[in-house]
Amino acid sequence: MIIKFLGTSSEKSIPRLGCNCIQCQSKDKKDRRLRSSILIDKKILIDTAPDILKQLRTSQIRNLDSAIITHEHEDHIGGLKHLLKLNRNLRIIRIKPGQHFKLLSVDFFGFKVEHSKILLTCGLIINNLAYIPDFLSLNPAIKYLKESQIAVLDGSMLSRSFGGHLSINEIIAEVLPLKNLKKIYFTHNGHTRKTYQEMIKIVQKLGDKRFSLAYDGLKIEV
Repeated sequence: MIIKFLGTSSEKSIPRLGCNCIQCQSKDKKDRRLRSSILIDKKILIDTAPDILKQLRTSQIRNLDSAIITHEHEDHIGGLKHLLKLNRNLRIIRIKPGQHFKLLSVDFFGFKVEHSKILLTCGLIINNLAYIPDFLSLNPAIKYLKESQIAVLDGSMLSRSFGGHLSINEIIAEVLPLKNLKKIYFTHNGHTRKTYQEMIKIVQKLGDKRFSLAYDGLKIEV
């Protein structure tokens, strides 16, 4: 199974309009981020960010099978209406807690996470990978992380929890003891005012070499 990160930013893309910080002014392509979504085996989308059409064009993807939605915040469904105009036969799955199914030989399981007081939000187990891009607490999800080999987690906030997002500092403290996790990526990365290279050093200093930042275009084999 090949997972491609089509977008890895939080609710707004990076660089931010009018911002002169080092992150937004960086020339490194890894510091240019569209809103978060991933693509599995070139056929299955997880979330449909407002930038989804641009993401798919960049990756030359034309024949999608399905789109799985984790929750209805705009940065996760903002591109759905545009996507459906191009492909009315696209299968849309709003994942629910406890829902377990297979698509194109890939195993999916949904579970509830704490993120929004208004909207139900789910994380996903995708084969042996845990995908949880938005959460304020790992308490409901920790048992699934203990059974996974790879985790993709919320990178919205660096040092303080805010707006439904647990900070990277706190996430690393909770996840570091889980030696079953061979690799931990942060996605939904926020406006930290630090470059990709700086953030890699920070997360590995707080944790270890297993921790990294996803970036737009990154492919991982699971």
